[in-house]
Amino acid sequence: MPGRWGDSSESRWSSERERLEQEKRRKEFDNQKPGARRRPSWREGTASSTPAGPTEPEEIPESPTPERPAVGPGERQATVGRKWRDSVDPQAVEGPGLPNLPGDDDTSNGSRNGKGILIFGAVLFLLMAALAFTPIGPLGSNHDDSSPTPTEPLALIPTAPEQDPNRAGEPTTAPVERPADAETVVCIDPGHGGWDFGRQRQEGDYDQPWFNESEVNLGMAIMLRNELTSRGVTVVMTRETGTAVNIFGDDVNGDGRTILDGAQDGDRDELQARINICNDAGADILVSLHLNGHDNPSANGYEVLYTGDREFGDKNLDLATAIYRQIGSAYNDAGFETQPRGTKDDINLDAETHEFGSEQHLVLTGPAVTNPDYSIVPSNMPGAIIEPVFITNQDDANFIVVPDNQRRLAAAYADGIMDYFEKYPG
Repeated sequence: MPGRWGDSSESRWSSERERLEQEKRRKEFDNQKPGARRRPSWREGTASSTPAGPTEPEEIPESPTPERPAVGPGERQATVGRKWRDSVDPQAVEGPGLPNLPGDDDTSNGSRNGKGILIFGAVLFLLMAALAFTPIGPLGSNHDDSSPTPTEPLALIPTAPEQDPNRAGEPTTAPVERPADAETVVCIDPGHGGWDFGRQRQEGDYDQPWFNESEVNLGMAIMLRNELTSRGVTVVMTRETGTAVNIFGDDVNGDGRTILDGAQDGDRDELQARINICNDAGADILVSLHLNGHDNPSANGYEVLYTGDREFGDKNLDLATAIYRQIGSAYNDAGFETQPRGTKDDINLDAETHEFGSEQHLVLTGPAVTNPDYSIVPSNMPGAIIEPVFITNQDDANFIVVPDNQRRLAAAYADGIMDYFEKYPG
């Protein structure tokens, strides 16, 4: 192959020129060796003829190399692939070496192809951009941003609203007014959320399943909302996403302190924000969904908490009792054996260690708090806090993590609420 391809880049890939060079070499060889017999080209087949005259030892001229076979008249030059070229041992190649493939150098043909690709890409981009802003496109004005209501107790990742710098001191959540035609309104509070995960089952501390209380609370709250709505009850939720209600950490209870001053200050503002939602909606009752927990993993069972020290303390007890009874029936139907712990007045709770406690009562269902350190505007309606299982107990955790069991309990909560409304219509 030495010098076979020449040094010029002009038309060096021309099939016609190569064919003429091959024919020239063959004629020169035939003139120099008249008695020699030419080996047939691999393209011409294997048949050969014996020339006239004395027989001389056969001399075979340099034949086309397998890498680039010679072509006959009218035949198409074989294309050399880029992989074939790159696989050649550079030590075995003499002379100027292999030529560049089309497009390797800045030839007019390569430039023309490159421009064509750029123009095609630009046109395709403009078409996609136009489609995106059509009414049916993802950025169109008629695009529906609504998300389907989740049916499983999964943690949701919400998009936080933009904060208005002129809104300092105002409540984070806009008031929700009671519909004029609503016969009964229930305010559902999924306990915890945001920075507050509630009780947690984490790897290393517990066997599986591993989950957070706030996740299950939200999932079951959505299930309860759907159940009550199907029965004609109007529902207001204190939160519908994984974030806190007081998402910006405002001073909701007006004591001049926020979560930046301490976790307890932030908890009071968060609870006050939830109470405000229920009050603004004019709800008939408030139910807060939680999961219990204890340092002793053998503690298990279900209980419903209420505040007796209210002007509607009797209604609080009746609401707690109605829900408690339906939870027991649900467990019996499911064949799940657990500990019934009763309905409990929060006056009997250890408020210093109970994570939802404040003073002598629970904040959500308790009376007003007015002291030098902070104040709480109380809820205006009967309420109950539901604790169906102990997340720290293995059997309870195995039960509550199953979505079908969560739906079973959510339906039991709804049954208890409807029992309450039969006695106290909205």
